[in-house]
Amino acid sequence: MDEKRRVDVEIAGLKMSLVTDETESFVESVVRRVNDSMNSLLQSSRNRTRLDAALLCALDFCSDKLTAEKRVRNLEAQISLYDVNLRKARAENAELKAALEGAKGGKKKAEDQIKIEEPAAAAEEPAKEEKTESREDKLKLIESMLKGRGEKKD
Repeated sequence: MDEKRRVDVEIAGLKMSLVTDETESFVESVVRRVNDSMNSLLQSSRNRTRLDAALLCALDFCSDKLTAEKRVRNLEAQISLYDVNLRKARAENAELKAALEGAKGGKKKAEDQIKIEEPAAAAEEPAKEEKTESREDKLKLIESMLKGRGEKKD
C-alpha cells in the first residue's frame, strides 16, 4: 500500500488524528460508519455516555468481524471441497478419454463427435496452483466464483 500518513477525523464530536496507509475514501467510510452507529446509540438513550456508545459500537463491530471471519473460513472450506471434486472429475475425464481413444482404435469419426473441451479458466488453473495464495487472493477468488454463478448467499 501507500506510505503512512496522518489523518484528522472527528467521531462523535471528538477530534483525533489517525496514522494510516489506507486511502482517504476508505478512512472516510469507516469514520462515517462509526459516527452513524455512535449517533444512533447516543440518540436512542439520553442517559448513555459516549464511552457507553463506543463500547457498544466496538462490541457490534467485533461481532460483525468474527461472523465474517467464520463465513470466510466456511467458504474457504467449501472452495477446497469444490477443488478436490474438480480434480477428481478431471482425472476421471482423462481416464475416460484415454479409454475411449483405446477403444476406438483409430476411428476418428466417432472421436470428433465426442469432443470435450474444458473452459479457459481451467487452462489457467495449473499456473494458479503453483503460486502461494494469500487470504486476499482467496477472497477475490470466492467473490469471482460467486459473481460468476450469479448467486448471492447470506
